Amino acid sequence: MQPNALAPVGASSVANAVSGGDPLRATPKVMALPAGTYFITARLAGEGRQQIKGVNFPCVQLSSLPEAGCKPLQFLTPDGLSPCVWLSGGSTGAAVVVTAQTAPLLITTLALTGQLSTCMNVGVQRLGDETVVHNVDVQLTAHIQRLGDRTFAGGEWASAGDHLLWIESFSVNGSPELADGLEYCALNPVDQSGTWVKAGTPAGSRGRGMPLLGAGFRLVGPLASTHRVEYAIRFLRHGEVVGQDGALCRSNQPQDPVMALKVAILPR
Repeated sequence: MQPNALAPVGASSVANAVSGGDPLRATPKVMALPAGTYFITARLAGEGRQQIKGVNFPCVQLSSLPEAGCKPLQFLTPDGLSPCVWLSGGSTGAAVVVTAQTAPLLITTLALTGQLSTCMNVGVQRLGDETVVHNVDVQLTAHIQRLGDRTFAGGEWASAGDHLLWIESFSVNGSPELADGLEYCALNPVDQSGTWVKAGTPAGSRGRGMPLLGAGFRLVGPLASTHRVEYAIRFLRHGEVVGQDGALCRSNQPQDPVMALKVAILPR
């Protein structure tokens, strides 16, 4: 798909086409970039591209986060300037000039539910600077009481929804950078101090009926210098606890089970 704006009619057609199957899944991320000129690309991290109504999924929409007093970003592509650009992992990209008066960049990844393992990685490179800030894809798989494994996107609450069922364990996968760049730990009645493990490794217990009592996440290696990790945990009695960069989230109530958690990795 060429990186030009998708007409509203086309978007409606796509939504109708997938309404009887896998729904569209949108994951927004916001980047407040320093002033400068940037080139933005998207690459597909794996296989599984699917075309519906001429639109390739997964794909990425570049636009502006509306903010009072700020001008929308204008993206330069081979087709000219546009306030909205779509990328689908090809060789093309878009350039954008950021000033103190322009709005933050909004990156929205659209995928079908079955494409969670093949999300797009977005690279934002400041021209004249060799540093590339990548959008890191996060997939959190939670083992939920009586429901088993459920997979959620980065920044999305992992839970049983309206059912009062606790989380027993979890693991995090996603972009290749996570393998050596993310560590996390889970607290439960047997391990109340938490054992740190690498991305892709289950943390907690399965099939033993023990709920999580807390968790923490931290970045290590080169990823820690370009990104930060933010997360939140919702307990049955205590409510929500927010953590960042390795802090353990616990309840002040004894044996308070974890009912939901979410994690996101964002550029610094």
